[in-house]
Amino acid sequence: MIYMDKNGKLFGKISIIDLLVIIIILAVAAAAVYRFASPNAAISRGEQTITFTVYVESVRDFTLTNHQTGLRIYEHISNQFLGYLVDVEYAPATLEVELLNGEIGRFEAPERISLLLTIESQGRVTDNAIFAEGTYELTAGSWINIANRYVQVFGRIVEISY
Repeated sequence: MIYMDKNGKLFGKISIIDLLVIIIILAVAAAAVYRFASPNAAISRGEQTITFTVYVESVRDFTLTNHQTGLRIYEHISNQFLGYLVDVEYAPATLEVELLNGEIGRFEAPERISLLLTIESQGRVTDNAIFAEGTYELTAGSWINIANRYVQVFGRIVEISY
């Protein structure tokens, strides 16, 4: 049984509304600490140079022309700096086509190339994750939308080293 006086205060000292506000504030603070205080920070191996390679499939020559080494690379949606482009490799793009006999054939795509973009970043490595420039988590095999000041591309992270 809850003991309230005639003014709606618990034990004559604190109102129920005040108590609810305090509980909500504590819950929000606990959620913020849980969300933003990364346990990975405690087991970080310190800041390191991280190199990751992004495979971009079937783009025009224009895209290759606008990926010169030394350019700053950003994550396209958040505009977060990821590092500097240190190497660009390219090869003719191929298409997979199902043939009449049911087999899959690979053919060179006309006027298309595929890129391997190598990006160097300062970041931190933990036992559970790799972070480029402090906060962007890199995962091999994941898709990434990157941009420089000239062009934006969508590719897959194929390799990460540190």
